[in-house]
Amino acid sequence: MESIFHEKVISNALKVWGLELILFNSPEYQRLRIDPINERSFICNYKEHWFTVRKLGKQWFNLNSLLTGPELISDTYLALFLAQLQQEGYSIFVVKGDLPDCEADQLLQMIRVQQMHRPKLIGEELAQLKEQRVQKTDLEHVLEVNDGTGMLDEDEEELQRALALSRQEIDMEDEEADLRRAIQLSMQGTSRNRCQDIPQTSGSHPTSEELRKRREAYFEKQQQQQQQQPPGQLTHLCEKSSTSCEAPDRDLGDSMSEEDMLQAAVTMSLETVRSKTEGKK
Repeated sequence: MESIFHEKVISNALKVWGLELILFNSPEYQRLRIDPINERSFICNYKEHWFTVRKLGKQWFNLNSLLTGPELISDTYLALFLAQLQQEGYSIFVVKGDLPDCEADQLLQMIRVQQMHRPKLIGEELAQLKEQRVQKTDLEHVLEVNDGTGMLDEDEEELQRALALSRQEIDMEDEEADLRRAIQLSMQGTSRNRCQDIPQTSGSHPTSEELRKRREAYFEKQQQQQQQQPPGQLTHLCEKSSTSCEAPDRDLGDSMSEEDMLQAAVTMSLETVRSKTEGKK
């Protein structure tokens, strides 16, 4: 039962059926101390909105037209439900008298209802349907976009692979350049070591000036010895020197030692002195 009529209009209409409205929270009714589950019907009103909470068969139902269907209310929840409506500002009236028979009441006398899902408010259901449509539209849009960007994803993957290969080539070039620089530095270091070793090696041999002085000193010493030696020994020494002079010219070259060079120089000097002496005779 629902209407936007005034309370007095509804009360007068119910009197036709022999029914009476009593305010649920009135002192008159509270003194009766009646358990709500022992009643048959309640009429609730809030700002010209009316709806009925009625017992059909052996179960209570909320017949609010703002719901998508009747809401099953258990006996233990009925008192709490009425108290909640009062806190929300509803005026609750108890319908006293014998209610007219109805098919729903007769049917539910034989069977009990089991409600799996609570009915939703009509506005709530519409909002949910609208949200589902929006989600479906968004999903379709996303699928369309994904279908259109499939090629873009493949192109992006190819671009990433190309960049990776390019980075690898750059790294290889850098490694080759580093290797070339290392080889060049190593060669430069070897050249410097050789340049440093050359003066040290040549410094260990006497210079030509030193050799000349040594030959002069050795020559003077030999002349002094010849002047002191008898003539027979002098001839023997000259023969020995001649024999030494017959050595191959290459011995005066690469393989000639310092002592050999001195000996050859002395021999040549002795031959010169002997030839001069024989010329005077």
